[in-house]
Amino acid sequence: MLPRSYIISVKLFGLLVLVAGFLCAQTDPANLDEGFDKPLNKIVVDFGPSSYYLPSQHVRNELRCHYYSTFTVKEYDEGQKGAEWLSIVPSADAECTQAHREDEEVYIDSPEWSGYFWGAKGEFVFFAAPDGEDGGIPFTVFDVRTGRKLFEDSSLLDYYQKAWHIKDVLFRITSGADQVPRLTYLRVVRAGCDLRTEPADCWKRVRTEFGITQTDIPVCSEYEQAEGKWESAVVYPVSVLLTDPPQMKAVDGPVFCRPTD
Repeated sequence: MLPRSYIISVKLFGLLVLVAGFLCAQTDPANLDEGFDKPLNKIVVDFGPSSYYLPSQHVRNELRCHYYSTFTVKEYDEGQKGAEWLSIVPSADAECTQAHREDEEVYIDSPEWSGYFWGAKGEFVFFAAPDGEDGGIPFTVFDVRTGRKLFEDSSLLDYYQKAWHIKDVLFRITSGADQVPRLTYLRVVRAGCDLRTEPADCWKRVRTEFGITQTDIPVCSEYEQAEGKWESAVVYPVSVLLTDPPQMKAVDGPVFCRPTD
């Protein structure tokens, strides 16, 4: 029989390995939303169990309030796909309540947006769609000062980072001396043609429309189940300056292709 001290040492070592693995997974740049401002405070109000789930599933109706220096983002979620509503309050100390103020911009499903609060940078709030599309996650940017949507696009899903062996961070936000946020990410957009069946003509059209600098025609993947012509989704790196209107340009980097959903 092994000594008790040996068994304890082995168990302790195993626990340390698990903790180290967890910490590495949490700090892997591929899993981070690079550049979002950290909220000054966050309050979660529990409104009881969600009526959409069994009590044993422990899904709650929650109001989550994220506080920043000049505004508050509220997100009410009953556990379904996408929050019930999202809102922006132009106040740093708004009450975390379901009641809406007169100056509160509320976004309920369409026409503006449905999804989840993603993060904030400066005076800009980012919402992410509740589900992916064409291999990307649609997102939108609202200007707190006006309450209106400034920008909308789609960034590559994290899943494809491993599938396509992409080492760089998929989505990053930076600010220069002018404090205007700049987004860099792999954009997902529909080509309007099929890069697999008509590569030369389609690629010429795509490069002209989106200003892609790469000259080599990308190899399309995941077309195994597609028959005949099938519109392609193109994935390419872009830089977006959040001015009004936003300024987008393609930048050097790899380009990918997959079928649309």
